[in-house]
Amino acid sequence: MGTLPTLDFSGTNHMDMSAEVMNLTAAPYSLFEVWDNDLNATAAILTLGKNSGGTVRTGCQVDVGNVDNRIYQYSGATAISDPNAPESDGPTITQLRGTTSLAYNYINGITRGGANGAPTYGAMTTWRIGGDPANTGSRWNGIISEIVGYNRVLTIDECALVLGFLAWKWGLQSYIAGEWASKDPRTNPRALNMVAFGDSFTELAYITDVNKKWTNIVATRMGRLVANAGIGGQTSSEVTQRSIDDVNYTDRAHIFFCGTNGPDAGHTVLGDIQAAVADLAPGTKFLILPSFNSSNEPVGSAGYINKMANNAAVAAAFPDNWLDVRSMIIALQAPGQPYQDGTAYADDVVGAALRADGLHLNELGVSLYAGFIGDRLIADGW
Repeated sequence: MGTLPTLDFSGTNHMDMSAEVMNLTAAPYSLFEVWDNDLNATAAILTLGKNSGGTVRTGCQVDVGNVDNRIYQYSGATAISDPNAPESDGPTITQLRGTTSLAYNYINGITRGGANGAPTYGAMTTWRIGGDPANTGSRWNGIISEIVGYNRVLTIDECALVLGFLAWKWGLQSYIAGEWASKDPRTNPRALNMVAFGDSFTELAYITDVNKKWTNIVATRMGRLVANAGIGGQTSSEVTQRSIDDVNYTDRAHIFFCGTNGPDAGHTVLGDIQAAVADLAPGTKFLILPSFNSSNEPVGSAGYINKMANNAAVAAAFPDNWLDVRSMIIALQAPGQPYQDGTAYADDVVGAALRADGLHLNELGVSLYAGFIGDRLIADGW
């Protein structure tokens, strides 16, 4: 592929690594392989690693069961088939991304939404390139251009960057999609993408057009990726714990939009936010959005007092990272403003014209706070 030197296997040869060259499969890892297969509908082993007892630890097989294009990758002793991912007999960049509990199978950067299997980690004693260490059948017939292994889990954006680098290096950029399909990562800077951890105000399950969700609106405006990590009904404790546990987006800027459902027992909204912020990598940009009160929680009600106290505490702790989109929307309802509603304004609640129900905002309301968020990110130099 391209003009660079590469290894060409004839179907009778192979290469053995007598011991694991790095801590590749004893713990979560990421493995990329660049290859092309000369045989169609003939099963072949690209790579296969086993432990001393002969149990598979990692590997990739193509044309499985002599079915053209079918690819299985292995993590532990289990083949991780992915019927919803595109299959190919090459040229292809395959990736196996193993986390602590789940493994994902990528083909030219594409995988299905869910995890593809549960890995069983353990050290390899033999790693054969171009065949199975236990037998001489199913040897590789074609080229293997490059194998890249990382002894940790790469983030989603790191995976895309490595994929893009390998694709452009080997002339396979037309085979991939995403941000690096049209620009060479060797000569173009990496953009700062974002992730939004939140509850129903981020998930917005009731909005069926994804382009009208605030994460998509902001992504389009900023020309960046914004992952929607919202789950309706979650407390601030649940939302922030997901951020702390996350391994996919640790290198992205973070937006926290939680607290409307309160914290778990023994927690506070402020304490939850503080824990999530403390877990961020040094220098990570982050923005915090407020809790919203419902139409049944006007000024003076217990719910209003509690939520405004939570908002005030978070705002005081993070004054440079706080954006009160709730108050900004309320201000648009003042007399003479575009969405004036005297009753709602006096009650300090979002009026019916901007709500989908008693609490959540409709598409118009969501577009308004998406605009406020985008304005702030641009002003802050994100």
